[in-house]
Amino acid sequence: MPFSPLDDLDDHDVVEVLPRHLAGPGIHELSDVWPFPFDQDWTLAHSEDGPTIAISPGMRLLAGHIPSEAHPRGGEWLVAAHKDPFRPAIWTATLDASTPVELVRDLYAEVLALCEADRRGERDLLRPDDVRPQRVYLPLLTSGWQHTVKTDGVQYFRSPDGYGVLQHAYVHKNLAAPVWSAWGGPPDYPLWKATFSSAVPASLVAGFASSLASPVPLARAVWNIPADTRLHLTLPAAPADAAAHQGAPVQRRASMPSSPTLSSAHSSVAGVPGTAPAPSAPPAPPLGRRR
Repeated sequence: MPFSPLDDLDDHDVVEVLPRHLAGPGIHELSDVWPFPFDQDWTLAHSEDGPTIAISPGMRLLAGHIPSEAHPRGGEWLVAAHKDPFRPAIWTATLDASTPVELVRDLYAEVLALCEADRRGERDLLRPDDVRPQRVYLPLLTSGWQHTVKTDGVQYFRSPDGYGVLQHAYVHKNLAAPVWSAWGGPPDYPLWKATFSSAVPASLVAGFASSLASPVPLARAVWNIPADTRLHLTLPAAPADAAAHQGAPVQRRASMPSSPTLSSAHSSVAGVPGTAPAPSAPPAPPLGRRR
């Protein structure tokens, strides 16, 4: 039987794993994922059992965490740019809630940078930017991802293990279909998927792709790592000083949340500066889901 590098570890051990696209969603407070300055005119709207929405000054951009028990991957992360907040979005980016949160966080960091440039008059977040698609491809190609071009106007970038994919519709015939898509996991049932509509600034996709291909490992509790792809994970060597004493990758112990559900994570942003005071209730468990 094939051997997984996690087989000899306890469920509560925390290890650093690669590749990123197979690491699982991870556990983070929602306020750690969103970089938005709620003490500087950003608005936070959330309800007890519904979505949590971050709204930029002027309401030109909305970011959302939308938990859903009916969604096969627990819900979605959302970015939407609006000329009029009461009309359909100019462009959107949608990521499954099961997407590794570090990828989500890096995308939102790019979104915030775009909003700040828009506020200064240096960019227009409603319009495509001048970033070339090659900037999206480059971090993938330098990390050994394979490039395949189809005659139907679609090209693919696949990770060395075959379980990570970035798709680009470079001839965009269907305006309702996404220009960029990415997913990780088995081809017949990915662990997560991300889509970027037409008119999404390519700088946002480039930031996401850079995080996706990054060689920096992600810390995960063993129980939070998807079982289906563990054979394809690697545990990078620990720093020299730690490895000399342990002879193994960096490991820590983690407490397993009593109920690691996506639907309860939205209440963890209640303490963000500039938001309404949190109700006197037990703190919500961190963001994550046991697989």
